[in-house]
Amino acid sequence: MSDVLSRLKKLTKCLHIYLAETPGRGFGIFAARAFAQGSTLVVDEDGDYYAGEMTLAEAQARGYDLSQDLFQIGTDAFLLPNANLDDFVNHSCDPNTGLRLTPAGYRMIALRAIAQGDELTYDYSTYISGTPERMSCACGAANCRGTIGAFETLPPALQDRYLAAGVVGRFVAAAARNAAIQDAARAESGAGVRAGGEAVSA
Repeated sequence: MSDVLSRLKKLTKCLHIYLAETPGRGFGIFAARAFAQGSTLVVDEDGDYYAGEMTLAEAQARGYDLSQDLFQIGTDAFLLPNANLDDFVNHSCDPNTGLRLTPAGYRMIALRAIAQGDELTYDYSTYISGTPERMSCACGAANCRGTIGAFETLPPALQDRYLAAGVVGRFVAAAARNAAIQDAARAESGAGVRAGGEAVSA
């Protein structure tokens, strides 16, 4: 593919969004037109999205900070900022979009109707699992949690909502499934002990 065609292909990813400053949060991504719930706002599947993937140990050995520099894409797989559009998407505890990773990159999906001029945000916790990553949050949403952390720390109803929308990393969803299975097994084991009449200390 020629360089011109390659550049044109990359430009088609951002026909209906734009980059602008946000108060106190640096740059953000905004909608240039309205989008219906379920719409795909951005498709970045050029095939180079995962270039530079590294383990957490490799990233930290190179001086990168888990909470400031890295985007988790697997159990022990991380990406550095690489000037893709998602580098500029801010977090919100009440996001209007979610990211859906694909084998060739990612798609940004509208979680609700989005008006022209709305800032596009997603919940960073949907791609954090099994790490000590914690960030202070001042997103301004009415339901702001104050801290951005692992997906497993989210309220169960919110986890279910994100999982149903398909905007949770596969590694995160797998960990959530395993945790649910373990919780169910513990609950079943506890019920069996109570039914068996075992003594329980007060």
